[in-house]
Amino acid sequence: MQSLYLIGFMGSGKTTVAVELAEALQIQVLDTDQLIEEESGKTIPQIFSKEGEASFRELEMLVLKKTPVTDTVIATGGGIIERGENRDWLKKNGLVIFLETSWDEIQKRLIDDVARPLWNNQSTDKKALLDRRVSKYKEVSDIIVQTDGKNPTTIVKEILSQM
Repeated sequence: MQSLYLIGFMGSGKTTVAVELAEALQIQVLDTDQLIEEESGKTIPQIFSKEGEASFRELEMLVLKKTPVTDTVIATGGGIIERGENRDWLKKNGLVIFLETSWDEIQKRLIDDVARPLWNNQSTDKKALLDRRVSKYKEVSDIIVQTDGKNPTTIVKEILSQM
């Protein structure tokens, strides 16, 4: 089976859904952010603050290209689609599932989150960032699931029914 790549904005539930989806399919699960931290020996916030977003995006691309293209569910970082090279790679190498989440829902989910560098950067217009990324998410997605007001189990059932 082709690997499944979950994409979507921060707070869309990619990691949580990936774990449950992998369990349902009885295959392994990976998270690109976790792989970046393991490979670099630094946390994502450390990479952003010390090396900048460009350095993080380079690491993200390298890690993406090392992920297995079969029998794995991979939760990606929200900005993985920023690079055209990543979008091309995703389209060619996996089944891409966009967890589409509204701005209002994202705000509710992330209200107390302090671990996301872009979310906590007050100079970043997060709504504009979401608006800019949506077309890129849709460009690469094979399946789109609206996540607002749904629990992970419901989302996984919708993904499985569309596969």
